[in-house]
Amino acid sequence: MSSARKGGSRKKPGASGAVKQASQPGLLECVQQRLIKDVFESASAANPGWKILVVDETAMRVISAAVGMYDIMERKVTLVEALEKKRAPFPDMGAIYILAPTKESIERLLADYSHKSNVLYGPNVFLFFLGKIPLQYLEELKKCKQLIKRLKALSEINVDFLVKEQRAYVLDVNTPFSDYYIRTAGNSSEGRIAEKLVTICATLNEYPYIRYKRTSGICSSLATVFKMKMDEFVGSNPSWWYHGSGKSDKKTAERDRSTMLLLDRSSDCLTPLMHDFTYQSMVHDLLTMEGDKITYSAESPDDPNTKEDKDVLLNEKDKLWVEMRGKHIAQVIEILSERIKEVVNSSTNSALSKDKNSGSNMSIQQLASALKELPEYREVMSKLSQHMHIAHECMDRFTRGGLMDVSDIEQTLATGKDEDARSVKLPELISRVEGALIRTTDVKERLRLILIATISQNGLSSADRDRLLRAAQLTRDELVVLESLSKLGIQTLNNSGGSEVGAGGFFGGMKSKKGSSDSFDEDSEYASSRYIPKLKPLLMDLVSNQLSVDEYPSVIPMPAMASSATSASSARRRGKGAEGSARKKKAGTEKWSKTGVSEAGKAASTNFVGGRNLIFTVGGMAYSEMKIAREVMEKESREIIFGSTEFVNPSSFIDGLSTLG
Repeated sequence: MSSARKGGSRKKPGASGAVKQASQPGLLECVQQRLIKDVFESASAANPGWKILVVDETAMRVISAAVGMYDIMERKVTLVEALEKKRAPFPDMGAIYILAPTKESIERLLADYSHKSNVLYGPNVFLFFLGKIPLQYLEELKKCKQLIKRLKALSEINVDFLVKEQRAYVLDVNTPFSDYYIRTAGNSSEGRIAEKLVTICATLNEYPYIRYKRTSGICSSLATVFKMKMDEFVGSNPSWWYHGSGKSDKKTAERDRSTMLLLDRSSDCLTPLMHDFTYQSMVHDLLTMEGDKITYSAESPDDPNTKEDKDVLLNEKDKLWVEMRGKHIAQVIEILSERIKEVVNSSTNSALSKDKNSGSNMSIQQLASALKELPEYREVMSKLSQHMHIAHECMDRFTRGGLMDVSDIEQTLATGKDEDARSVKLPELISRVEGALIRTTDVKERLRLILIATISQNGLSSADRDRLLRAAQLTRDELVVLESLSKLGIQTLNNSGGSEVGAGGFFGGMKSKKGSSDSFDEDSEYASSRYIPKLKPLLMDLVSNQLSVDEYPSVIPMPAMASSATSASSARRRGKGAEGSARKKKAGTEKWSKTGVSEAGKAASTNFVGGRNLIFTVGGMAYSEMKIAREVMEKESREIIFGSTEFVNPSSFIDGLSTLG
């Protein structure tokens, strides 16, 4: 089941290069269209009366991530029921079922129609599965006479994943981290992952070239299984079309064939542990989240002396969140402050208007209080106030935890350079790490710092390791987490005797002859954010068709332009060398100081060149990497749909490492 997607013309080769296509729908928009048009509107057209929607737990998460209750109710759905719970009968109303194709859900469905005397719903039943229905379950459905005679639709809608952002998703597999790396009989997760990836490709009308990291066992295995299941899907759906096939039923939707790149978290265990200063990363690292929901304490609008809890959903419906989530926390606070001042200054009813100079000298708390006196701007001010509270809560917790110095040590460990772009000797840095461990009261932060030190240096000497462990005072369980790194192929001991600080990650600490590292961001706006996640150069190489086919082979032959790349990526990055001295001069002593890179000229775009780039990371994707994907997409005008088995913060990643013990 598929429908043509709106799109633009295909990339046209020529001297002037590729032509940008018309605005392209993201994954969220495609999922919304699939649910609203192919499920609810199609059922409404076949049966105009009011209906009951019955969903299992998995389907509820899928639907909630993409559409709201209003969207559903508007399509003649009067009630949403949980399949797992006891339900009241509605014998005169039709029913729409949306279910995961699992044994448990099939059995519960059949129980609703086990006998004509206890059928729950009326004569019109619409049955939709999130993914492929196993043949044995299909046969069970055919045997249920009470269901079959009521069945008006049976379809696989191919949305067996959770869409988290316009172009981001997670697979909702709930697989322990250790299962990806400790292989036991009956413990293969590739099949489940591959089936869910097929539903993403089906939704996007993509039949991608499949590339994977050669040295990753899980990626190599997954690539093979995914190719097999993708071929099965294409073979069993002859009317389905994909971009690059020339068979789109709307030629304006045609694009180049996409590429799926399979990555593995064990290739870069450093990035998800680092303190990152973008708004989204800090919220997920420092504050308590329940899915997309965050609860904070604020003054009651009725009584300033009373505090009350407020729930906020940080998702695509919050446009201010979407705008701010990838920005540095200092910039977020600066922008929010300026907008609050603009609101205050534009109000003729503001008490502040009597004093023209008061607004420029106000503190953040005074600004927030001033918002309450502007009722005509209440909705705007409410949103600004929410994010002001959340941003300041992040900074308060960061400051109280004494994490500024810790984060600077992390940046130096990861890049091999300090905030002034000077190389640092390892003995000097180990002393700084030791001091930070002694001062840090949070044991998880101490473990996190030792993990960063170990990974970034490709292992520590026995003497340095013992020195840091004495300072950290880790528990037995935390020592097990540290030792578990070896099960991912990461050195924990390195007695080679080097005195230079290295930089680990995808490329195993690759350094140039001048001692600089690919992990060091010469163009960073903030001295506190000089570390580059290793995903960035990888994505830059991918979208520019320079990703090495030796390191990242394809399951089937790539087009000539892409397959000609070998190690061109390093040559492309060498062009940045001239900017190093400028970065060094611009770096201030203030941790939050900007380095002078202008924001001018940056513009969001959904008008992309070429085919989609689909990125999937086994074992978790960090929020800083999500920001990188959005930045590369914007800068290069190449669409990137990125996802993982889960999105991880440092705490959840450490929990994952603990399962390896």
